[in-house]
Amino acid sequence: MYRIKSSSISNSFFSTLLRLCSIITLLSLISIATSLPFSPPASAEVKTNNLIRATLLGDSYSAGNGAGDYYGPKESYRSHNNWAHKYTRWLNDQGAPTTLENLAYSGSVTSDVLHTDGKTNQIDKMSADTNLVMFTIGGNDVNFSDIVQQCFALGMRDAKTCKEKVTNANTQLENVKTNTLTILQQIDDKLTNDAQVILVGYPRLASNREYILKDDGVEYNAGAGVRSLSDSSMQIQSTLVQEWNNSHPSLKVTYIDGVIDTFDGHEPDPSVKDRNPHRWINEFFETEGQTDENGNIQSKSSWDTNEFYHPNLVGHDEIAKLIAKKVGIPSFDNPMLGVKGDIDIVFAIDSTGSMKNNVGALRARVSTIIKQTQQGASSYRFALVDYKDHPDFNANNYLARTDVDFTSDGPTLEKGLDSLTYEGGNFGNTNASVYSGVMQAVNMKWRNGVKKIVVVIGDAPPRDPEPGTGYTAASVAKAAYEVDPVSVYGIDTGHLNSTEFRTLVTSSSGTTANASSPDQVSDLVNNAINSELNKPFAWIQGPYVAKVGDSVDIDAAASHAVSGSLTSYEWDFNGDGVYDETANSPRITHTFTEEFSGVIGLRVTQSDGQAAVATTQVDITDDGDSTPRDQDNCPDVYNWGQSDFDNDGVGDECDPDPGFPTEDKPGVCVVGENCPPDSGAPSVQPTPDPSSGSVPTPAVVPEPTKAPTAAPTTTASRRSLSNTGPRAGRLTTLAVIGMLTGAAVLHYRRRVIS
Repeated sequence: MYRIKSSSISNSFFSTLLRLCSIITLLSLISIATSLPFSPPASAEVKTNNLIRATLLGDSYSAGNGAGDYYGPKESYRSHNNWAHKYTRWLNDQGAPTTLENLAYSGSVTSDVLHTDGKTNQIDKMSADTNLVMFTIGGNDVNFSDIVQQCFALGMRDAKTCKEKVTNANTQLENVKTNTLTILQQIDDKLTNDAQVILVGYPRLASNREYILKDDGVEYNAGAGVRSLSDSSMQIQSTLVQEWNNSHPSLKVTYIDGVIDTFDGHEPDPSVKDRNPHRWINEFFETEGQTDENGNIQSKSSWDTNEFYHPNLVGHDEIAKLIAKKVGIPSFDNPMLGVKGDIDIVFAIDSTGSMKNNVGALRARVSTIIKQTQQGASSYRFALVDYKDHPDFNANNYLARTDVDFTSDGPTLEKGLDSLTYEGGNFGNTNASVYSGVMQAVNMKWRNGVKKIVVVIGDAPPRDPEPGTGYTAASVAKAAYEVDPVSVYGIDTGHLNSTEFRTLVTSSSGTTANASSPDQVSDLVNNAINSELNKPFAWIQGPYVAKVGDSVDIDAAASHAVSGSLTSYEWDFNGDGVYDETANSPRITHTFTEEFSGVIGLRVTQSDGQAAVATTQVDITDDGDSTPRDQDNCPDVYNWGQSDFDNDGVGDECDPDPGFPTEDKPGVCVVGENCPPDSGAPSVQPTPDPSSGSVPTPAVVPEPTKAPTAAPTTTASRRSLSNTGPRAGRLTTLAVIGMLTGAAVLHYRRRVIS
């Protein structure tokens, strides 16, 4: 949630030393043992074909800032290592197939989640068939970013402003409550009565170490104030969830209120000269912290302000464990046992004169088709496209058009069929713009992660290539493959089934059938839909972005059989439709040896031999981020967010002098740490009552009595930066850095959480 404004204070010599520390950091990472894998309490294995469709909303604490392995828009910081992905993986491991759509976006406030005028409009983008929603929200509404900057950041902090920011944040909590209740209402309005919501709380952003800022005669217990704000936030969220559940039985909301207690002792150390060795939240100039062989946190260096003060890899593990323990495997009141998945269906119909009787027979029985589909699918949508031929052959021709967009409403589909005009075509009915009809369907807005079919009903074959568009069987098949994919089925009422059309159908895993009379059309349509529903469900939890030569962990664990079990997983790693590797488990690690941007594919086969295909986008780049080289401010260095603190056009990750402050503002100090002794008074003054003064501040909440979950309290376990490895905290540590006896780095604070 934090990002700092540019500062004119810089020091090239100091920055050079910091770069030296980055080298030492890399060396220290060699000794890091991978953090303990996410292993929440054991659960009885569940085997079900009923898919959990999870959607992640919210801000950077949901998206995954600071956890690495990013994908999606670079400003979003969506991470495969976030707590939602980890919880999803756990659900799949329990035999509960779960897909995750990540709509969370770094920097989001409540209005971004709402569908009003938010910049990301997350609820609008959420699929209506979602049955599990998860999110964090509210931190940016109360400007936690400003609080970190004004309370902890070297060169930016001061007592007066810090106190004002914390006080103002407390006054905004009721607004956050109101807006969060509105979010829940809009989710309830959009989703079915079976949907559930998980609201995850925030941890505290400072350990319980005494941290009192002082400047110009003002003292403020910033550590206690910031911790108290987090506690107040937890109380507000807990209350709003209770109020919601008491009055809205149609949408169950679970609040993960254990984050504060679980993270107790694992928050950042507020001091600029110390670092908590057991932190589960990234401190400054680090990312992806994980536990080493000695139980301490080691991390990668980072100059990206958007990664600081967010949960590290251990923190995301711990949040996922809390959810698994409290929620377990979500259960639904109407699990729709026996259904075979969700499906989107487009009729692509030749509407020239010779097709009138065939389409009329379809129209007469379309309600029966809808009813049968409803009985076999969890959810369904129909759409209608018609095509004729190139206008050069007849003035009434057009290549293709959409008559009915996706709908579950039968009368709407019937009205669309009634609107077709049977005219146009060409002399002798030799060909039709079949490819344009299929492409019109392929380019529609399909749901993510559902079975997708185009049912072509016609009596004339395609031209290959098609005049005016240049479409061929190969190009249309490629487009269908890239839409996760679309299967093309053909119902031939005359001469549709040419060699070229069969190539398209076969390439897309569809089939063709001949209708010798109009009465057979509706039965063949039902057969096509049933054929697709009887296939297994294939899913890749992408997209993925990686560097050439780095291994990529690809997850297809949500794939599952409709009948029997899955027997094989075949992988196409370059999107050419040819399968390069076969495995017997759903997760695979692959190394891409050259740059690539396109889809990869997966074909899964179940016990009865039926197969299904899934695809996802993969971008393999020279530096591992997704910014094109000619637009990259560090073209040879990984810098996902393109951060540039001093706005000089050179990214922080490769800037020899990024321009960060190196000392506090004049007169600012921390009591007991670097404040000069007051005349006739000890250097550490008694802590003032946080609630006193002309501007009220939140009272200090008593510390929890429970023991920390994995380490001693930060007061006992805090470590001087000269002993922690990656970085130190102040200019006085430069001698230690110069001697290379510690990997000390400036530990100043800047705006981080987004």
